[in-house]
Amino acid sequence: MSSSTRRQLLSAIGPFFHVLRAAEARRPNFLFLLTDDQSYATMSCTGSPFMRTPNIDRIAREGVTFTNGFVAMSLCAPSRSCFLTGLYPHTNGIYQNNIRFNQQLATLPRTLHDAGYRTAHIGKFHMDGDDRVQPGYDYWAAQVGQGSYIDPRKNVNGQWVDLKGYDTKIVTDQAIEFMRGTKAGQPFCVWIGYKACHGPFTPAPGYEKAFSDREFKPPASYFADDPGKPQRVRSKMRGGEVRMARRALKKKKQQRPGLDGPLSLEQWAERERNQYRALMGVEDSVGRLLGYLDEQKLAEDTIVFYAGDNGFFHGEHGLHGKLEAYEESIRVPMLVRYPRRIKAGQKCDSFVINVDLAPTILDFCGVKPPKPMQGQSWRPLVAGDAKRARWRDVFLYEMFGPAAQPTAPTVKALRTDRYKVILNLNPRDVEELYDLKSDPQEMKNLAGDRNYRDAVVKLKQQMLTAMRELGDPAVPAVEATLVY
Repeated sequence: MSSSTRRQLLSAIGPFFHVLRAAEARRPNFLFLLTDDQSYATMSCTGSPFMRTPNIDRIAREGVTFTNGFVAMSLCAPSRSCFLTGLYPHTNGIYQNNIRFNQQLATLPRTLHDAGYRTAHIGKFHMDGDDRVQPGYDYWAAQVGQGSYIDPRKNVNGQWVDLKGYDTKIVTDQAIEFMRGTKAGQPFCVWIGYKACHGPFTPAPGYEKAFSDREFKPPASYFADDPGKPQRVRSKMRGGEVRMARRALKKKKQQRPGLDGPLSLEQWAERERNQYRALMGVEDSVGRLLGYLDEQKLAEDTIVFYAGDNGFFHGEHGLHGKLEAYEESIRVPMLVRYPRRIKAGQKCDSFVINVDLAPTILDFCGVKPPKPMQGQSWRPLVAGDAKRARWRDVFLYEMFGPAAQPTAPTVKALRTDRYKVILNLNPRDVEELYDLKSDPQEMKNLAGDRNYRDAVVKLKQQMLTAMRELGDPAVPAVEATLVY
């Protein structure tokens, strides 16, 4: 090739290379949508037989669905702190709802703020009634604790304001206003914490009668009286509730104690409907947020991540709520869309945990964490070479009851692709082992079967390996269970 021909070629393709360099240097925006008490299969894209969520489904269709998204602890404040810090509860110190957030901790929004991002926290923060404006945000609009669905009171940049309307819409309005006020070219990080679909399940406006024609039936394990569960779980069934329910059904009274007193099965079903009715307000809000990104031509360069802060029991094992290490409680919806870097329509089956969010977003944004995080960046799984990515094949879960401490947790659990072992440590109670392939509903505790004793020991050893890697102070408590 002659020198003149080479110059002509470089002249022709030079602008193309400049465009590539500009695209590579462009820092993505980050929009985080966090719901409350939303279990995995509550959207049409994750298998709900009756929910129609085209706006949320769009994130999945144009991005990735994490089919094995989990939380390190299934409770509001601990889970949120995991998303924020990339650290497990035993490390970040938020292992119960009644602990104030340590403002010395490095968080994802604060790190992005220091790197030049314009940042906002809008909605639920939920750290021990913490009414402080947290560091690292250009805009702060949060309620204390749960707040309220109707006419919420919020701390807006240090001033308490009584707002009118439905909380889900208010939060979304504030997010769009913040994004609209961000200068062109400056990346933003918007952290939205929806109250929905936490109790009391107040339907979103326009959905008060939704699903009225839908029959809600309790799950198969609703009436199960399972002696393989620890006493703590059995007492959560409200002390003989299952037996009372069976007697009531025989008498055709169909009554069973509920969260707020006796519930008939009809009342239980209506409570279920109301939770889904509250969630529909989020579905509408997602449509508005995605529409705004389209309108402003920001969609290509905005990471949109949708998740639940924890799962939720809809009557499984006779339970209502979360915390326990069973699948309905620890598995959450996780979806991500980033058109410039993530191929659309993917399903990722790897174990992804809420502590992975912070290191991943920093990875995509080209920002180094100020301190090591315990989560892993899942960027290689969705935007790289997934086959070559080194990834965890087990997932560690922890739970702390009211009197528990990091050195003496209530529960430690380990999940593999087939088994789950649950150690009830504080107080000591039965050990649990479930074969998730043959028993996905976790109905038969195999830990007491001598044929599975070696499997339990092996899983405990795997648990200890994971705990040591995480600097978990409860290692001695788990080691003690290996002494028979």
